[in-house]
Amino acid sequence: MLTHIHEEPIGQTTYSFGESFGLLKDKTILMLFLGIVFVVGVDVGLNTTVPKFLMERCGILLEKAGLGISLYFVARTIGTFVGAILLVKLSGKKFFIVSMCVAIPALIVMLLLSNLWGILAMVFLLGFAVANVFSIIFSAALRQKPDRANEISGLLIMGVAGGAVIPLIMGITSDSLGQTSGMAVLLVALAYLLVSSFKMKE
Repeated sequence: MLTHIHEEPIGQTTYSFGESFGLLKDKTILMLFLGIVFVVGVDVGLNTTVPKFLMERCGILLEKAGLGISLYFVARTIGTFVGAILLVKLSGKKFFIVSMCVAIPALIVMLLLSNLWGILAMVFLLGFAVANVFSIIFSAALRQKPDRANEISGLLIMGVAGGAVIPLIMGITSDSLGQTSGMAVLLVALAYLLVSSFKMKE
């Protein structure tokens, strides 16, 4: 109230739809866009298939299998809180790499287990590991071209469509080869995210 703050006017530039999509010609922006597609796909894919996986692998009823989703969300909540603290001191790239190095083994072990508590423990690890990946990728993309932040934000939000595409592929695979094979599709998505974590700038 007592201090006069002088702000320089910010030039507003309007870009067409085509020009916004043209940002995908930047290899880094494209890589991060696909990263959003895959991380949202993993998130939705786990939410939709964990109960079916538990029913098939552990022979439990849907009511109990649904607890797997609740556990996943608890893990994500805790992971987000811990990530908010750690990302103050750690770079997003290092945090991203460690997250994927936890998530991939957790998914592989989960696909091999038949013990209910063991599978639930891996579900928790997966939720914890992927909790901050979306925000890390998003912020990395905005840093790439700060002057085009609005267009980049729009493109990345379109990547949320991965939440429809990846589960569809998982469903088709599950119908043909079984629930375990459907879940294994997520390994491809996580592998892409791991490669992206090493290529991403600090």
